[in-house]
Formats: sequence, structure tokens, C-alpha cells
Amino acid sequence: MLRLERVTKRYGDVTVLDDVTFTLRRGEIHGLLGLNGAGKSTLVKLLSGAIIPTSGTVELDETTVTLSPAEAIRLGVITVSQEVDDALYLDLPVYENVVPWQTIERIRPRELKQRAATYLERVGLEIDVTEPVGRFPLSVKQRILIARALASDAAYLLLDEPTAALSTDDAAALLALLQSLAEDGVGILLITHRSDELSRVTTTTTFLRDGRIAYEGPFQALSEQDVHTYLSGSDMAEAVEKAVPETEIRIQADLTLPTFGTELSFTAYKGEVVGIGGVTGSGKTELIEALFGLSGVDQQVTLDGKRLNIREPRQAVRSGFALVPEERRKQGLFLDDSIERNVLAIEGKANAITRILASLRVKYDQTGQPVRELSGGNQQKIVLSKWLLEDRDVYLLDEPTKGVDVTAKRDIYELVTRLAKDGKTVIFTSSEPHELELVANRTLWLDRGRWQQKGGV
Repeated sequence: MLRLERVTKRYGDVTVLDDVTFTLRRGEIHGLLGLNGAGKSTLVKLLSGAIIPTSGTVELDETTVTLSPAEAIRLGVITVSQEVDDALYLDLPVYENVVPWQTIERIRPRELKQRAATYLERVGLEIDVTEPVGRFPLSVKQRILIARALASDAAYLLLDEPTAALSTDDAAALLALLQSLAEDGVGILLITHRSDELSRVTTTTTFLRDGRIAYEGPFQALSEQDVHTYLSGSDMAEAVEKAVPETEIRIQADLTLPTFGTELSFTAYKGEVVGIGGVTGSGKTELIEALFGLSGVDQQVTLDGKRLNIREPRQAVRSGFALVPEERRKQGLFLDDSIERNVLAIEGKANAITRILASLRVKYDQTGQPVRELSGGNQQKIVLSKWLLEDRDVYLLDEPTKGVDVTAKRDIYELVTRLAKDGKTVIFTSSEPHELELVANRTLWLDRGRWQQKGGV
């Protein structure tokens, strides 16, 4: 049994997990669900030894332990990363990725290959173990990671959105594998937003909301309304006064998504907030990147009746597009630079900075303060601020509330509504259905690069 007992985790004045007691038992598949910023990643990091609690204890088989990542692996607590390519040595052969050869006194390649084949067989793979891992598709790499966990004597597997980028058949096969491993006594923590997966394979599901447990029990017993309530709570359920879209079309686009090899047609109106929904890996980000010229191919877009060929971001910016990327720290900010430097990254209008920051209720000491010192929600507002210093026609917001608190989310919703009321078009992606219901005039759903429903496209 792997357990967090009354654990609280704080970063400075911010409480990320608050008095959480959580138990993962061997032989069960335990679902974990929560909105962005609810505390899921922090909980997994505590279980895997990546961080230690501010208060409370981590217990393994009823013994209090202080885990480091290496100690967690030694004790059989293994995280299977969502970023598969980052977790594997793509240029090395399969067998060197699977077997923890560092623990073997005398390395015998033949023995390593035999051991690797044994663990790969357990996860349903019969492949050439001498081939570089990078040559295999994502579904195979995912199983290679699980085989590596088994080779390290995994008693508990912590999986973050393992089916997000898989096809329907590959996802079903992976879930069947997880069920088989649970039957063999492995405890599995499964983070997923897909309700059908939680219904199909979990014994228990825990909902986190704002760092606290909102529900723990069988997912199968919950209605759709129950799920909505446990995820969002009363703070998120308050209605936002939406803008009324105009009848004039702003965007008509025929897009190519190279990642999926698919083509999409897409229309949006002036003053409209269009929600783009779907789980991680559904194609939301790829659609946003296509509109902003980041896909690497020419995209055919008509903007206010003018035909454009957008191939690179500077063409999109000149045409009136703004982008807030999903990964703000990697793609949207100069973390070590000042607030002023980040806000002026688009257009040098220094006299407007404080006005823009005030309109978004950004909390900061001075504009010369490094952005790195701000909270996640305030960092996101800085990304938004740089696009508000000059007039934009289309705002592309990719998971704009990811990793921000409830108050910051509300501020972002209000900004989106103001933009739409000013006649701007906002494309707003989210993996949270209730969020799209709250903010969007119309929502389109993606699944692996294709529309799930055609109505209103």
C-alpha cells in the first residue's frame, strides 16, 4: 500500500495540496481526475519522491518513508511519463532502454537482450530488441516504458495520460494491459480525462479540486452532473456574460495538420468565442499552430474576406493574429527578463504597461521585476498582456487557464468576454468541457486531428 497521510505541500505562500490523504493499493487501478492546477502533478511527484511534503507523511506498506526518485524506483514506485520521447534514449537499442543494466555487475549483452525480450513479451511486444527505440511508433514506445518499469520490479505504476496520443485501438490495448498488470498485483494510478476509460478499468477514482479531495469512490456511480460538480465546484460554476457574435464571418480556414495527416475546415465569426475541446493529443494545439503559421506548411486562411497563405508566425502577426501558447514558461515568456521586457516583446508602448497590467489584475511589485518571481496565473496574464498593447483581430488561446488558480481563471474569462464584446474573435482551447461551456459561444470537438461533430464547423 502506497499512501499519503494528511499531506500538505506549499510553495511559499501558495498551498498546492491541502491536508490530502490518498491511498493506492496493489492490484487496483485508481483513477485521478482534476482540472489543470488542481494538484494532480504535485500528488504524483510526492508519491514518486520528486518532492517532499511540507507536512504529513508518505507511507509504503504502513512504514513512513522519505523518498527520493532513486529510492522510489528501488522500492518499486515508478512513474511512466506522458512525455514518452523524453523518457527514452531514442538512439539506443530497445534492450538497453528496458533492462536496468546499471544494477548488473557484469554486463553481458546477450543476457540483457534475453531479459528485455522477457519483459517485452509481458507487455505484448515481440520486436527486435537491437533496433533503436526512436524507430518505433508511440504506442510501442509506451509499452517499452512499461516493460522497463516491470524490469525494475514495479509494485506501483504512476501513469499520466498514457492514452492521450494513442489511437482508439492502441488505447484499448494499453488499458487491457493495465488490467492484466493489476491482476498480477501491480498498483496503478491512472490520470486521464476520458470518462469511458475511468468507467472501464478503475476500481476507485479520486477527484482533486484546488488542492483538496472533492470525491473518492467508484467512478461508475457518478452522473455527468456529479463529475461536473466535483471537478469545478461552486467557484467555477458562476455564469460569464458572453458576447453576442456578429453575423459577419471573420475566419474561413482550410487547415492541414501534419502531425495527424488530416485536413480540417474551420469558420469563426466576429465577436465570437469558439471553444476547441478534446483531450491531450486530440489536435487542439496543432490547430492553433496551423492558424499561427507554426505547422511548417502553407495554410489557406481567409481573414475578413482577404485570402492569406500563412506559413510562418510573422505573417500571422502582420495579419492581426495573437497567440498565447499552452506552455507559457517554454514558449510564451522570457522568464529571467523583467515584466516590462516581456510586455514590450511585441510593441514598445511603455506608457500603457501599467494600465494593461491593472486591467488584468496582475499582482507584482514593479515592472522591473523578473517574470520568474510571479505566480503561474500572473505569468499567464503577462503572456496575454503583450498582445493587448496593439489592436489584434484574432486571439488564439491554447489552454489559457492551465496551471492557474480559480481567481486568475475568472480574470482570464472576463478578458475573453471583453475581447469578444469589442468585436474580436477568440479561439479558446481546453480539455475541460465545463470550462468551454462557461466561456464559449460554440464548441467544436477534436479527436486525433478530426472533428468529432460537424455541426457548426
